[in-house]
Formats: sequence, structure tokens, C-alpha cells
Amino acid sequence: MKNIYYSAIFFLCASYIHAQDGNITIHQDAKIQKLLEIYKSTEEDSDDFQIQIYNGTLSGANNQKSNLDADFPSWKTKINHVDTDYRVRIKDIKTALEAERKYLEVRKKYPSAIIITPK
Repeated sequence: MKNIYYSAIFFLCASYIHAQDGNITIHQDAKIQKLLEIYKSTEEDSDDFQIQIYNGTLSGANNQKSNLDADFPSWKTKINHVDTDYRVRIKDIKTALEAERKYLEVRKKYPSAIIITPK
């Protein structure tokens, strides 16, 4: 009789116990979201062709970028920092044909320009 009594109490208590709800709460620092946005913005450029016109010091890169912006004001340009070098690139070129056309135009003023293909 005692076994039945203890078993009944055990099963009644066990039915009210909820050890796991299935809900997960993640407390995330706001800086992580900012890092993800930066990462996504750098990954967006990987699908496009780019034309690199300069590779060197920061002052030279700033000079070349301002010259490039003056020569081709409608094109989007950027300065990338890789290791110890700074690279000036024309970005947002969607197709190989468009990259080749812009390359031929840029090559007249910047003979060291090269086309960077997407990954």
C-alpha cells in the first residue's frame, strides 16, 4: 500500500515539474550585431568585379583616390587596408564586360590598373 501511495505522489508531482520549456533566451552584446553588419558589407563586394589602381602608402592612396574621384566622379571608389598596404579600387562593377570597358578607360590615365575578379 505504501508503494502505491508513494508512486501516486511521485507521478502527481512529476506532472507539475517542467524542467525544460523549449525556450532559449540569448543575451547578445550590441557590438556583435555591428560586427555582423560590417562583415556583411565586406562580403557584398566579393560578388562584384573591381579595378585596382593603386597599392602603397596611405598618403599615396588618398592622393590617388582624390585624383580618381576627380577624373571619374560617377564611379564608386574605396580604399582598402590590407596588411601594411592601402589599395585604391573602383567597386560595384557587376559584369566582366563592364569591368573590361571601365578598365580600358582607366588604363589611359592609370597604366598600373588591374582588374580584380570576384571570388
